[in-house]
Amino acid sequence: MSINLTIYASDVRGLEDEIERSFDISNYYGTALFCPMTDRLIPREQYEYAIEPHTYLAVLMDMQQQINELKEQING
Repeated sequence: MSINLTIYASDVRGLEDEIERSFDISNYYGTALFCPMTDRLIPREQYEYAIEPHTYLAVLMDMQQQINELKEQING
């Protein structure tokens, strides 16, 4: 048994742009995900919608919050 696979140029045209857009989380979650002053992720509790705690985005948001807290401790 064999499978024939046909890929047309129109299938992959713009693929690089589509991949680039898919890596931009603001395309899916919106720009409210970022602090306008620092352009960094806001704490998960401040986001207007619930983010599941075990997703990559939640981990990143929690890590950013830890970094911000550490900076505050260092700067006094």
